[in-house]
Amino acid sequence: MVCFRFLDAQDTNSTLKCGVFVTHLDITMLWIVIAVGVISCIFNFSSSLKIANASELGLGWLIFTLYFTYLLLAFFIWKIGQGKNWARITYLVLFMLGVPFTIYSYLTSEISTFSIILGIAGIILQIVALVFLFQKSSSDWFKSKKK
Repeated sequence: MVCFRFLDAQDTNSTLKCGVFVTHLDITMLWIVIAVGVISCIFNFSSSLKIANASELGLGWLIFTLYFTYLLLAFFIWKIGQGKNWARITYLVLFMLGVPFTIYSYLTSEISTFSIILGIAGIILQIVALVFLFQKSSSDWFKSKKK
């Protein structure tokens, strides 16, 4: 694992420190995903508004949905940062449920290529972060936070 390069080989707590290092890296990646998502929403706002108006939901529903989604993600990332194991499991489940819908929207909506690239980059970043979050060293860190 990359983080072992930064630790003393004689340190008996290296796994725990590694988990802390990896977990902070993962959380940073998840915050970046939110930033990328907000940027993508800004670029896609007009096409998202067209879709919301066509479905008769309107601007209010669109803004509520975007705020609610990003606030919910921020809440889970914040709780993951506090060492709450339920938050990382919930985030994983929501991610797995959301990916098919996201891919479907990329295939059927009229959004810019730039936004699709940002979205795919966000998905990849989330996958990497989630893989790190479920490594043994990160799991040990979450267990240590339980005590």
